[in-house]
Amino acid sequence: MLPIIIPAVVIAVALIAIFLFVCFRNPDSRPPENADGATGFVRASGLNLYDGRGRLLKLVGVNLGNWFVQEFWMAVSSVGTFGTGIYTQERGIEAMRANPALSDGDIAELERLYLDTYISEEDFARIAALGLNCVRVNFTYLTLTDGDKMRKEGFEKLDWVIEQCRINGLYAILDLHGARGSQNMDIHSGNDASFDLYGNEENRAHTLRLWREIAARYRDEATVAAYDLLNEPRRAPHRFTGRAQFDFYDELYRAIRAEDENHLIIAECFTFPTHGVSPRKYGWTNVAYSYHIYNLAPITQLACLYFYRALHNLKGYSVPVIVGEWNAWNKKKNWLKSIDFFERSGWSYISWTYKTNKYLYKHRKDRTAHCWGIFELDIPPVDISSATYGEIAEVWGSVSTENAEKSLVCEVYEERFAGGAKAPEGEKR
Repeated sequence: MLPIIIPAVVIAVALIAIFLFVCFRNPDSRPPENADGATGFVRASGLNLYDGRGRLLKLVGVNLGNWFVQEFWMAVSSVGTFGTGIYTQERGIEAMRANPALSDGDIAELERLYLDTYISEEDFARIAALGLNCVRVNFTYLTLTDGDKMRKEGFEKLDWVIEQCRINGLYAILDLHGARGSQNMDIHSGNDASFDLYGNEENRAHTLRLWREIAARYRDEATVAAYDLLNEPRRAPHRFTGRAQFDFYDELYRAIRAEDENHLIIAECFTFPTHGVSPRKYGWTNVAYSYHIYNLAPITQLACLYFYRALHNLKGYSVPVIVGEWNAWNKKKNWLKSIDFFERSGWSYISWTYKTNKYLYKHRKDRTAHCWGIFELDIPPVDISSATYGEIAEVWGSVSTENAEKSLVCEVYEERFAGGAKAPEGEKR
């Protein structure tokens, strides 16, 4: 019996070793520095990204969260007791319209004030000066549409963002953070009251039309690195993605490709790599997969990152990875270890987020209470359901970065990247 047991143990150990090697290996530690067939646009080739000249590229950047779509936990706005009393973008619009002190013209002026103040030309220069090369621009359908009509002013503001990126040598990722009906029923989609995208043909059609409009408008814009189809989608409330979600991704992919063959398309696996479907099933080309990594488990930051890479390798997607959101909380060593890990893995990485308002979360004692933004405001939110125009304007006019404090994240980026720009030398997009 013993001679039989020993070979069985050896085989088992060998199989485990092979499994661990496949899962935890760094699959492309020495990628080619150049790729053939440069297109003028960021594109995927194998496991890597290449810029418009065919040079190896890693997108290293930051989200522009809390700008086009405020989130209640870091917003400068509240809705008082209106509705559920929880601020979302949709509820905020409803609350302002129900406020007898505000006219439609007042609301439009206040929106422009907030958008023009929260992110300005100087902010794009600051991001570039930190040595980053990319911003992920988070918007919802409300940014670009009004009912079934496209909002001219919304697209003009997005044009301005892209122009500022071009001036400062930055790439832009266009991220649909909230589709009509909501793809996840989370506050950051702008709507926490319904989950009505996938089962609603009108909302699906609206999302397809929106992406076709975006693709047609920016198909020749090389400053745009990629289209991020849907932020953190679910296939059902509180249920992660899978085949149903990726089938809809395929519809979005086809809608975009009907207008634009140039741009990289990002599909998010939410929340783990195992919730994705292989791009080979759909015949997709020039795509990347994205994960959002927030370590809330009782494990180390590195263990969390290795876990994600193991699952990604196990699935064998054979596409580049873009970590579209991540945070390492208030420990500098975890920020530095994370950056080192992403660099070794060849993954692009975009932290959450550029600027926050810490007023509502600063007294929390858990580890997520600090360092959500590179810069942090500390402003009591204004109740937009009852405040006057002047009261709202006073708060919304004070949200410039000059009024914010630098966080630990800013220190990390200044130490690690500032002075060594990540964008290709001399290349303006």
